[in-house]
Amino acid sequence: MMRRVAAIWLMHSLAFLAGLIVSGVVAVGLWAVVPGTVPTWMLFGMALSVSIVAVGAGYGLYLTLVGLLLDVDLGWAYYLLGPVIVLVVMTLVFLGVYWHILTVGQGSLAGYVALFLIGGAILTRRAAGTLPLTEAEEDA
Repeated sequence: MMRRVAAIWLMHSLAFLAGLIVSGVVAVGLWAVVPGTVPTWMLFGMALSVSIVAVGAGYGLYLTLVGLLLDVDLGWAYYLLGPVIVLVVMTLVFLGVYWHILTVGQGSLAGYVALFLIGGAILTRRAAGTLPLTEAEEDA
């Protein structure tokens, strides 16, 4: 059991890191084509759309790698609940920075740490037998 939990956290860590790298590369690549001389509202919209696409690409890679590395067939809950968790965490980070509770750097790090721990906890909880890891295990 401990070996399975350790393998889950290792694979979760590798997939999370790969997702972060892809997310950053996509964000930088897309941001390079955003014009600098546009109204503020348009710049805000472009920044939001770049963030959505970048995080989506990173999360998609993360799910793919977790499924392949752990040899599981992820159910729809991972694809539907994951983005909701990301939105909630990023909203809390935004509010923390907006209300001057956190600096931008602290908020960014806190958000990534929270996402890492939440994802690892969900996968570990399922591996510990409390919740099924896949829909196939749920039916058994």
